[in-house]
Amino acid sequence: MMDTETIKQEIRKLVEKYNKVVEEKRVGKYNEEMTKKDFILPLFRALGWNTEDSNEVTAEEKISKKRVDYGFRINGIPKFFLEAKALKEDLDNPKFIEQAINYAWHKGCTWAVLTDFESVKIFNAEWKTSNPLQSHLKTIPYQEFLERFSELWLLSRESFEQGLIDKEAEKWGKKTKKISVDKQLLADFTRFRELLSKNIMKLNQNKNITEEELDESIQRILDRLIFIRNCEDRELEAKTLISSFREWESRGRGQLIKSLREVFAYFDEQYNSKIFAKHLCDSLDIDNEVLHEIIEGLYFTKDKSVSYDFSAIEADVLGNIYEQYLGHILKKSEKRAKLTESHARRKEQGIYYTPTYIVDYIVRNTLGELLKDKKVDLEKIRVLDPACGSGSFLIKAFDVLNEYYAKHDKNYSQTQIDFETSMPFTTKIKILKNNIFGVDLDKQAVEIAQLNLLLKIAEKGASPSIAPGKY
Repeated sequence: MMDTETIKQEIRKLVEKYNKVVEEKRVGKYNEEMTKKDFILPLFRALGWNTEDSNEVTAEEKISKKRVDYGFRINGIPKFFLEAKALKEDLDNPKFIEQAINYAWHKGCTWAVLTDFESVKIFNAEWKTSNPLQSHLKTIPYQEFLERFSELWLLSRESFEQGLIDKEAEKWGKKTKKISVDKQLLADFTRFRELLSKNIMKLNQNKNITEEELDESIQRILDRLIFIRNCEDRELEAKTLISSFREWESRGRGQLIKSLREVFAYFDEQYNSKIFAKHLCDSLDIDNEVLHEIIEGLYFTKDKSVSYDFSAIEADVLGNIYEQYLGHILKKSEKRAKLTESHARRKEQGIYYTPTYIVDYIVRNTLGELLKDKKVDLEKIRVLDPACGSGSFLIKAFDVLNEYYAKHDKNYSQTQIDFETSMPFTTKIKILKNNIFGVDLDKQAVEIAQLNLLLKIAEKGASPSIAPGKY
């Protein structure tokens, strides 16, 4: 990584080179390709991007009859898209601005950059608006590249690694703040469940779905969506869900559920998890409008004032929420299903949520104490919760075992190969396969436990199939 003075010197050379082109009246001779080669790509090389690496700076393909020139990615996750223009072009042309913003928006990416080197315009593409000025964050003319270096640096690779541009935009009200979803999730998911239950019963009357099948199908759909959003916000995946929805929307045809199933199939292939395995929910019809509301509701509030950060969810939060909405059961009628609360069911089935601090105390004073015995063979430890519910004790047991491995196993971070399946796995996966077991009378509770544990170990291409009756 070059130091700041070296970077500024590189940018100074580009500014001087541009001034010479202006003096010699050669601006009109520069087409877009020449501008990219001589000015734009060197500028972003100076900002720390490896423009020679096609995985980091990618030439973008056509999408929705629009295109931009480059996508700038870190570990495969797009950070911004750049629309390049020739030196002689007018960057204030609404067509150019719309093109840059539309591409980023369709990809579910926040930032769009429009530049001809003479100036750099930065736009927030999160919310589409008829007035591009509302999306505009800032414009930096080339004469001010050095004077406003700290602002230009917001487009550097290092800046995006540290999230500096998001913080800057939040400060000026040009980007919605992210919050952990836990405070809002219960209300949202109760609403999502009711929307899905009514709609599924309305559109699938000929399939004779039982109450149990309906509830299980809705649970499976929501579990999948939670997992996908968690992967997106942890940057294991790009914004797959919203970008697939927006691409479907731009085509203006077909059923959204079909596009969603393509996303599910991708995650099934990548993560090999039971929650994406073939299920009754994959054969159900669901209205586009219902799925639209749910998908958008997983990214931001209805007024779009706050966007959700699923990576900030603690594993036990879903369990706490589940304990509350498990008090709701689906009462099926001939034409629709209604979500109603049943305290009786909670009492009958012994559904109680143990506070996190109590779980922590119990696990650390049992399993934690056992691990202090150097004679104990860690791989032979079996932790069983015979009434695991949504998995709070198993999650804490996983954490304690994982902490132990991280401190004492020199091979902890290495990926290994399971020679029976030829699948890659990590120490985290080994803990789940060898050490953690749970059962419960409530199938839905077990599914939440499976989801919680899967979120703990999600690593692209290296996750186990979570079998029924395990974890």
